[in-house]
Amino acid sequence: MIHLEDITRENWRQATFVTTDPERKCPLDEEWVSSAAFSIVQSVYEPEWKSRLIMDDDTVIGFAFYGWWEVKKAPLFCRYMIDIDYQGKGYGKRALPVIVDEMMTAYKTDRILLTLEQDNQRAVKLYTGFGFAPTGETFEGEEIYSFKR
Repeated sequence: MIHLEDITRENWRQATFVTTDPERKCPLDEEWVSSAAFSIVQSVYEPEWKSRLIMDDDTVIGFAFYGWWEVKKAPLFCRYMIDIDYQGKGYGKRALPVIVDEMMTAYKTDRILLTLEQDNQRAVKLYTGFGFAPTGETFEGEEIYSFKR
């Protein structure tokens, strides 16, 4: 069953090596998203951000990062990756509602934002298929999308 877990003393090493790199050469340099390692450090020093492991039972399959976006006064789903070993198996679609539900509960909201590079067509398809829609705004060169339940 897909669920989220906190990053802890016991699993932080597994979390830092979640990567989208097919060759697993450098999990600190992702193509479309900041690395899990960078995100974990950020969440330690900026506690408004949450690093979460995406699990399938006892198997680490991905990583999510979200928090409060002060600029827009709304929760921001900031980083999301399914490890390269588990891509193409439907985990992205299955884990997304789990993350969205957790965020909506944590922030007591019915609206979540994310930013997205338009060249990342797999992500655009995933998020729009779930119900995220472009707002017409951009932030640091990325388009802002909104999901409302």
